Amino acid sequence: MTDLLTPFEYDYMLKAILVSGLIGGVCAFLSCFITLKGWSLMGDALSHAVVPGVSLAWIIGLPFSVGAFITGILAALTMGWIKRKSALREDAVIGVVFTSWFALGLLLLSLYPSHLNLKTIIFGNILAISDPDILQVLTIAGLSIIVLTIKWRDLLLYCFDEAHARAIGLNTGFLHFLLLSLLAATAVAALQTVGACLVVAMLVTPGATAYLLTDRFGRMLVIATLTGALCGITGAYASYFINGSTGGCIVVLQTLVFLTALIFAPKHGLLATRRLRRLATQSFTPTSMEKAGAAS
Repeated sequence: MTDLLTPFEYDYMLKAILVSGLIGGVCAFLSCFITLKGWSLMGDALSHAVVPGVSLAWIIGLPFSVGAFITGILAALTMGWIKRKSALREDAVIGVVFTSWFALGLLLLSLYPSHLNLKTIIFGNILAISDPDILQVLTIAGLSIIVLTIKWRDLLLYCFDEAHARAIGLNTGFLHFLLLSLLAATAVAALQTVGACLVVAMLVTPGATAYLLTDRFGRMLVIATLTGALCGITGAYASYFINGSTGGCIVVLQTLVFLTALIFAPKHGLLATRRLRRLATQSFTPTSMEKAGAAS
């Protein structure tokens, strides 16, 4: 029993557990809107597009979060401009832009070496998070939660039906940019926790899990946020005992929860869907008496 409390004796583990839970909850809250909007690939793109911003911030002397946030927004605007000016599908545009920006970041890191470890940027290193980084995460998380709490109804309508939102007078252009900004800011905050490669999992998996478990958006927000926060806390805690990647533990745990929901969800799970199909088939199958009557 005492061994189970050992991680709480170290300050770096306490910081890692608390920050992982906070980031997991914020990413999960936002993931509901991303899932509803169908922006899973957008989250992947922005999580990789922040890498050149980290490099440029180091070269210029700015805080890393500022550079990462700016390049994330620029990448999103670039995707929107190319999509409007060309006949390319959105998935092709996202693929071209995020790989290009990610490659630019890798090039800058190789040309202008810094004390930053490329592995840390790509995979994260929550165990080495500093107090200023924690303050940055708290600020971004707090602002994101406040904005989402205030504007969640407008964002819900925009994500569900953009045309209807525009018809009733909502500024869809502003809501589009607001959602992109929140996505970029959250990706920056999660960069330290799980790295650029795994940010997209934290921005998509909890929302997808909650989507399988309920048809009401309010409940979806609660389920996703709790799932993200608990997986962040539990994953960081478990990483101490297995001596594994903290980000990897968090994302694997989220995936296991998603697979459980995918199979056992009472309405949208695989077992429930199979049961409904079987009942539907049986209801259309003629009984033996009906067969005999038809034959006579």
